[in-house]
Amino acid sequence: MHTQLSSFPRPMPSPASPSPIDRGHSVMGAGGTVVLLHSSLNSKNQWTSLAQRLAARFRVIAIDLHGYGDRDIPEAVDRFSLDDEVALVLATTAPLVTPQERMHIVGHSYGGAVALRFAERHPNRVASLALYEPVAFYLLEADDPQRETVRTLADRVADLCAMKRTGDAARTFVDFWNGDGFFAALPPPVQARLALRVGKVPLDFRAVFQCPLRLEDCHAMKAPALLLEGRRSPAVTRHIVTLLGKALPDVKLDTLDGDHMAPAYANDAFNLHVERFLIAHENEGRGGRPRRVDAIAA
Repeated sequence: MHTQLSSFPRPMPSPASPSPIDRGHSVMGAGGTVVLLHSSLNSKNQWTSLAQRLAARFRVIAIDLHGYGDRDIPEAVDRFSLDDEVALVLATTAPLVTPQERMHIVGHSYGGAVALRFAERHPNRVASLALYEPVAFYLLEADDPQRETVRTLADRVADLCAMKRTGDAARTFVDFWNGDGFFAALPPPVQARLALRVGKVPLDFRAVFQCPLRLEDCHAMKAPALLLEGRRSPAVTRHIVTLLGKALPDVKLDTLDGDHMAPAYANDAFNLHVERFLIAHENEGRGGRPRRVDAIAA
């Protein structure tokens, strides 16, 4: 279940030609806009290989969500919600994207949950959605046993953070998604970086659980969607993918040979699926029709 440790996390390389880089986001390439939203305990840097692959055809905006990468944890933690992340995406893209252009949103895990909320709140700004196992726990019924599994994890991480045991909190969170012993095998500097940022994770959990979006709201999301899951992923995220696959009106589903963190490890199959999907729907960002996509080199 473990993926090579050397790729956790990766730095974003400099593009071949100058591109604007500002605190909390990076921009690469030119063309229709693709916005990349990362998982919890990660940053815009997780998208290195995908951004490089897409930059030949798209303008790729990789964003640090609150509390990750170059962004601080929000001060008003008691009022923090997914709508704060949605507002951050809007504020970051506003100087770069005209109000008339629709954006392709790619989201992984927590970033996928943010992407779904963005699509619900701003449907006219979304050309397509490409989601890998969005942790949209808000879609689970209160009596769903999978919801209780994640609630137990969230409570444990929050308790450890409250006790200032950030290393244990990071280990508990990382091992849930990657398998027991994964965190211990990481290089100490990586462990330290994860422990430094784990204080945002309880806010992520709370924001997701409190989000009012429901499955019936997904029926109104008209943008074409790609839903991906990993064969070795936890049951809860695969369950959410199944629910979303039945709720979204225009959706393509596929299963990859990977685990929940596959997009963060430069997974070639994930990158290829996303690239093909975006090319097929690139004209929709400008109001056009989907196009046929022939062979693309892996």
